[in-house]
Amino acid sequence: MYHKSKGILLRKTKLSGGGFILKILTLEFGMRSYFGRTSKQMKNKYLPLSLVDLTGFQQAKKTIYSLKEYELSPPLRDVYQNIYKSNVLIFINEILNNVIQEEESNPEKYYFLASKIVELENEQFDSNFHLIFLIQLTSFLGFEPDINGDGKYYDFAEGEFTFAAPTHSNFFNEEESVLFKSICKAGFEPNYELKVSNNMRKRGLQILINYYRYHTEMRELKSLPVLEMIFN
Repeated sequence: MYHKSKGILLRKTKLSGGGFILKILTLEFGMRSYFGRTSKQMKNKYLPLSLVDLTGFQQAKKTIYSLKEYELSPPLRDVYQNIYKSNVLIFINEILNNVIQEEESNPEKYYFLASKIVELENEQFDSNFHLIFLIQLTSFLGFEPDINGDGKYYDFAEGEFTFAAPTHSNFFNEEESVLFKSICKAGFEPNYELKVSNNMRKRGLQILINYYRYHTEMRELKSLPVLEMIFN
């Protein structure tokens, strides 16, 4: 049975006997694994977060699908050539591999991710792109923060601001809470512009990573030290 779908390539794993296993988030079917060929022409199409149109089919009793057609749609260039964009792309790719596991189709999440990849490709580079992406992604993962309350400390275990420091360790201090609220506003309020120094941007990323680690089982991020170095 053949099927067609749009997809986002999240991971490429090389097989010892030749070929690749491609982990693709598809629009129509959610997460699926496909067998990719090893030709030079095809290998150049297996780049992180490639946007693709594919035709696949499943053989009986096999969980990995075969590919009949696999085309870049649209082809991305600047995100792989621009050193800032490419490192942000690799970081986002690692984040997505950590936090997206579902097998079911989720069109709203798919279109959000595809639009952000195209934005990174086409727009002038924004040093805050990865911060805004991370906070916006929480809406599709089930832990979008509520920043409407008053208080000096953001308790991310309870999801609220408090005037007194919580007795546990899962909260941001006063300075971190102000920065976290600013990042949230930049992500969810169209006319809010995030203005931060390099040091604040680095701290903001650490805050968001801590927030993600509390809400997910995210592992150590290999791309994080490189990303921090690039922005320094």
